[in-house]
Amino acid sequence: MQNELNWQTAENEEFPMKLSEKGLDFPPKTAVFFYLSGIVAVLSMFWVLALSLKLIYMVQDDPTIPGYYKTIAIVCIAISIFSLFSFYKLYMNRRAYRKNIEIDKSMVYFSETTRQGVTEWQEKLKKYEGVFLKHYSYRGVDSWYIALVHSEPSKSVPIFAPDYDSRNLKEEDKKRILAQYGSKFGLVTHYESEEQEAKKA
Repeated sequence: MQNELNWQTAENEEFPMKLSEKGLDFPPKTAVFFYLSGIVAVLSMFWVLALSLKLIYMVQDDPTIPGYYKTIAIVCIAISIFSLFSFYKLYMNRRAYRKNIEIDKSMVYFSETTRQGVTEWQEKLKKYEGVFLKHYSYRGVDSWYIALVHSEPSKSVPIFAPDYDSRNLKEEDKKRILAQYGSKFGLVTHYESEEQEAKKA
């Protein structure tokens, strides 16, 4: 079974555990889709801008063209500029994003960089409440993950997420994986069943 979270560990799979994420560090297929769709969207918006400006020019020079066409063109220009700005903002936010987490035998170190600044903290491993296995449903797909849970939600750290084909693993197999992580971190484990998660929701 593959961990979807790309933790890097020593050869013996012990500490330290390191996780590094970049905003534009996509898998190959996702990268192709992101950049291709982005290029198509940007070119489309520029095409709409060019046509709208031409329409405004034509309305001014040709009295047979209804005047409300100019209003439509102005609305199209506003939508195009807003869309271009939104895509630019999304791209720059993704480009600036960095997250680094390191876990050793006694500490958790966290650093996150965005366009708004840098967030850093460190916490002793013994201050975590335990290793939790939680179920969730996203867009109609049921799955689960394992996390180090802290009393401050912002300091909780996901440590394992199954690949798509392993999301329906048997309960005893999930508990076995949970026990392995609990032993590794020296923390108590908590298995939250799908029924328990449903009651919380």
